[in-house]
Order: sequence, then C-alpha cells, then structure tokens
Amino acid sequence: MAAVRQQILTAARAVFERKGLYEASVSDVSKEAGLSVGSLYVHFRSKEAILVALIETADFNGVPLAGCNNTADLLALVETILRQQEVPDTAGQAARTALEVAAIARRSPEVQAVVIQNYEKLRSALFDAVLRVGERAAKRNKDEVLAIGESLLSLLIAAQAQMLIGVPLVMEAKIAAARMLVTRLHAGPAGRK
Repeated sequence: MAAVRQQILTAARAVFERKGLYEASVSDVSKEAGLSVGSLYVHFRSKEAILVALIETADFNGVPLAGCNNTADLLALVETILRQQEVPDTAGQAARTALEVAAIARRSPEVQAVVIQNYEKLRSALFDAVLRVGERAAKRNKDEVLAIGESLLSLLIAAQAQMLIGVPLVMEAKIAAARMLVTRLHAGPAGRK
C-alpha cells in the first residue's frame, strides 16, 4: 500500500512540475504512475488530497540553518538563499506551481494548514539560528534578536514572492539589507543611549 502511494506521489510531482496544478488531471497522474484512475482513488480522494500529501512529505531541510554558528555562516546562507531566487527554473513552471499552491491554500483549509505547518518549520529553524548566533555574539536583547530574525524571514519571503510574480528582485539591495541585519547581531541595542 505504502509503495503504491509513494508511486502516485512521485508521479504527481512529475506531472505537477511539467503541467502545473490546474492543467494536471487525476488521469494524467494515474497514467504517469502506470495505474488506473480507480486505483489512484483508492489512495487519494482528489487531486487536492494528493497535493496535501506532497506538501506534507516535502523535504524540509533545516539542516543548513542548524549549521549556522556565527554571523558569517548565517549571512552566507541568507545570501545563498536570496541568490537562488535569481535563477528561474526552466520555463518558470516551479514558480507557477508555487503560485497555484498559494491560490489553493487561500480556499482550502486543509492545504492552508500544511502550508502554514511548513512555514512554521522554516520560521522556527531560522529563529533558532538567529538566536544561537546572537547568543554567541553576546547580543543580550532577545527581542531585538527576534526582530532581526523576523526581518530576515520577511526579506527571504519578499524575494521569493518577487521571483514568483516575475518582478525585478533588486538583489544587491536585498543582500545589503541582509548584511545590515546580520551585522546588528554584533552591535549594541538599537536606539539606546
């Protein structure tokens, strides 16, 4: 049972990446998996249920954030993530699929719940890294460290959103902002005399 379910998810990922969510049909997924449509429905009640399973099983990799032990590590990782947004996938299908997932999440509480869960994992991993780096840099004001983490997260999300909708990223400004934020981990409290 689990092997067939994984076979369907692998096929769905390939079909969604190739055609997008809206253009892909359950029939396309079953054909890609080498199964009948009826067999697919034994495992998933709908295309949306397949999407939820794909999002739930997405490989969230917080390991790079776990490896950030100082401001240089953190800044290098943030810059790498930002620069990845500059490299669009072939034909922009991954970006279109991400936009489709966002649209579905707005109308489907089930999809929205798993998207939020993955977002919270990312946010938590980033905040853990920023807190760890802040502690090692002897940054005493936890609220300011958390504000830096929230600002870095907002910067990363803004870059991804701009890539998804196809507007210029102004990458050097984003990297300068990231450097300024990470540098604050070494500085004294902002606005205090």
